[in-house]
Amino acid sequence: MSTEPVVPESGSLELPVEELFRRVRPLPPHEEMVIEDLDDDYGAAFLAVLEG
Repeated sequence: MSTEPVVPESGSLELPVEELFRRVRPLPPHEEMVIEDLDDDYGAAFLAVLEG
């Protein structure tokens, strides 16, 4: 196994937008992502962490 990094012929590690869209996985439905029993204080703390 080689330990040298693979460098694309173009020299860039960026992927075209079309390739990124091809590789992405869809998110689950909104109903599966909602946490039903989340109290207001915990929800506010969670959002504060995401924003900070």
